[in-house]
This record gives sequence, C-alpha cells and structure tokens, in this order.
Amino acid sequence: SREGSTHMQYPFTDEQLAIAELARNFMEREVAPVGGEIDARPDPKDCYPKELINKASKLGLRTIALPEEYGGMDADIFTKTLALWEGAQIEVGTIKCLSQCWKATTILSKAGTKAQKDHWFPKFAADDNAVCSLASTEPDHSTENRLHGGDPKLGMRTTAVKDGDHFVINGAKRYTSLIGESKLIVFYARTDPDAPMNKGVTAFLLDGSEEGISFGQTHNKMGYRLYPNRESYYDNVRVHRDNVLGEVNGAAAVRAHAFRGSAELAACNTGLARSLYKICYEHAKERVQGGKPIIEHLTIRHMLAEMIMNIEVAEQFMWRICWGAENDETFTSRFTRSGKVFSDKVGLKTIELGLDVLGGMGIMREGPSEKIVRDILTFLHGDGTDSATLLEAANTLESPA
Repeated sequence: SREGSTHMQYPFTDEQLAIAELARNFMEREVAPVGGEIDARPDPKDCYPKELINKASKLGLRTIALPEEYGGMDADIFTKTLALWEGAQIEVGTIKCLSQCWKATTILSKAGTKAQKDHWFPKFAADDNAVCSLASTEPDHSTENRLHGGDPKLGMRTTAVKDGDHFVINGAKRYTSLIGESKLIVFYARTDPDAPMNKGVTAFLLDGSEEGISFGQTHNKMGYRLYPNRESYYDNVRVHRDNVLGEVNGAAAVRAHAFRGSAELAACNTGLARSLYKICYEHAKERVQGGKPIIEHLTIRHMLAEMIMNIEVAEQFMWRICWGAENDETFTSRFTRSGKVFSDKVGLKTIELGLDVLGGMGIMREGPSEKIVRDILTFLHGDGTDSATLLEAANTLESPA
C-alpha cells in the first residue's frame, strides 16, 4: 500500500484512491523538483506555475469535479479532499490552484442552469490553461461581508446595476486567488444597495476578458507563492443576465454550496503538517546529540508523538466532514468551519513542536521545513480569519449537533 494510505483509516473506494494516486504521482514527478525554485522567485508574478497546471490538466486533474457528461469525473467531496491532501504534502500552492478549479466548477454544477453548464463547461474543459476564481473580498470589505451583513450600509461596495438585459458592474476586488489567469470567475456584487448582504448580493459568471476589467498588483505573499492573489478593477463591465448564477440577490445560497461540503483548508493544513512531521521524524533518526540519535531522547519522542496525534485527529475530523456533507442530514456548516479552525491550530502546534525538534536547521532557507512553515502561516486567513470563522460557527449552535 502507499505510504499515505497507511494513515487514512477510512474505507476509500478504488476510484478515489486511483485519483489521489494520480495527483500524488504528478506532484512528486513534476512539481517536487521545481516547486522550491518557483517559490523563491522574487517577483510574485513569476511564481504562478502555468506550465505545471497545463501538464496536470492533460492528465485530467484540473477537471475532476466536472460532471462526466462534460468530460470530468464528477468527483465527490471525498475524492477532492483526498487528492488535495495528498498534493499538499508535496507542494500546496500548485495543488491549491487545481482545487480552486474543483471548488468553482462544483459551485456551477450545483447552482447553475443547464444552459450555463452547456456554455461554460465545454470551453473550460477544452482549455488546459483555464483556472477559476471566486471574487468577493474588496479593499475595504472582507470580514465585514460575513459578520456584519445585517446593515445595508456595511459590506461589499462593488455594484451591479441592471440595464435592460445586462448588469453593469463597477468596483474593485483584492486578494482574489488566480484572478488574471482565470477564465471562469464566480463574481459577487451588490444588486440591491438597500438590502443587507445576505439579501442584496448576486453571483455572476465572468471569464475575465470582459471590456472594463483591469488588473493591479500581484500580492507579494510570505507563503503559498505558487497560488497567486491579485487586485482587479471593474469599470462599467457589462454582464448579460444569462450569466447570473442562481437568483438575483441570491448569492448567499450560491456561496453555501462552497461551504457546506468543503474540507479544503483542513486538507491543506493537515497535508502541510504531515509533511513537516515527516521531515522532523527523519531528522530525529539521523541527528546525533548526546551520543545517540535524538529520536532516542524521550523529550523528542514525546514531541513527535504529540505532533502525529494532533495531525491524525484533525485528519479524522476532516474525513468526518466529508462523510457528513454527503450522508448526514443533520450536518451543518459548523463542521466545515470547525475543521478549518482546528486544522489551523494543529498547523501552528506542528510548527512549534517541529522547529524545536529541528533546531536551527528548521528556519534555514536551504532546509525543507522553512517553506512549509511559511505556507502554514500564510493561509491562516483562508476563507476568513479563525476568529471570524468561529463566530460564523457560533451562528449554528442552535442547530442539531
């Protein structure tokens, strides 16, 4: 059996394991040899792994979440999470570019009309360079969009004003993943300025080439550098009503498709943490202090045991999220949000323990752990800060456990 499989403790199907194996083999063969060099490029615009995404696409990895009738594999949440978890153990930025495609195409599969799927999916499947974005966060409005949505004066300011059969979009977005490279964008804008966020925002489908779209700086991130974020601006961008995703003013329901059944960030965090643990374990077997390998020192063994305990518990909850989203009618978004926050905390604890085990080598740029530490720290804000995410989870406390 594969090294990863011995730790899964879950009855995955042969098909799920085969897709995960495809992802791991690709990441080991194509990404591992070059990921560090790409990450080290000083200009963030040079860090997007376009050639790697193209190669992954030719293997079918970019489109696994597409329905089978559009050339995909109709991958379920288990399959997507397992492939992402495997890939994150090798290089998280590249596999996150692919999982963003899985997320956006799943949203379109669940919320889109047949006509929209017939229009968007074939051209997305045919273009090996096509990736996806979810455009929500703005320069002055991010957490506010989620936690203070009851006041119409608060939250998202990008507007979409109806003009005949079109909507005219004006505004700006910030920190948007893959924007500028994307050819399928789930874009959020206010369509009712007098309504709160959960009743006045609409989701649209854009391809990024519409007249009036321009792009600003690529943000120079500490980690996740192969998964770029960028600013974008919208000046009288006209979008036909056929590209409204879901209902007008119904973006909250569209967004729910992304968050009910997702273990994406838990997979990234546990994959990174497991990778760091493996580095620490091998180091402890080879590093000699006090006349013997440090793994024979009880303090080191205790730290390694605590690391893998935390990781395995977080992984098991991750699989629980996957199972619950598909099979448990009492499942709520609290599970998804708890999985994100808990795995963030496991990542931080793994850094604390791991850098103790590794000593000075743990922070050296030439060592394998430094990039993983930056990657874990960088995405603590992913899909919202932990504090904001827990507040959202708190809104479900009256729901069935």
